[in-house]
Amino acid sequence: MNESDLVKIRAALEKDTLVEACRRAGREMKYHSTRTYSMLCNREFASKREAQRAEELVLLERAGEITDLEYQPRYILCLMPRITYTADFRYRDENGKEVVEDVKGMLTRETRVKLAWLKEKHGIDVVIT
Repeated sequence: MNESDLVKIRAALEKDTLVEACRRAGREMKYHSTRTYSMLCNREFASKREAQRAEELVLLERAGEITDLEYQPRYILCLMPRITYTADFRYRDENGKEVVEDVKGMLTRETRVKLAWLKEKHGIDVVIT
């Protein structure tokens, strides 16, 4: 990213979100995802797949098959330096078991390390969809 890109993004930020500013400046999102707004969930998601899964989970919650649906739950892996893992969803299934779910198009090395760290520190297995 050069100085002219930064100038374009700063100018666009006065009007838009960072995502829109990057688009206006001609920068693509990492892994080519498209931020998507869901009318059903009344929020924006990082990708079309994440928005689609969120809508499925909202319908399951309305049907009573899951409860306590949360978006973007954050887990602290280390305090100094502060390292966190943010999943896409957390909910309870029909048996009352907590499920943590993440929608991934590509599983990076950093994500694999954080998932292993989360399992060791908190005992949480993340469902990757």
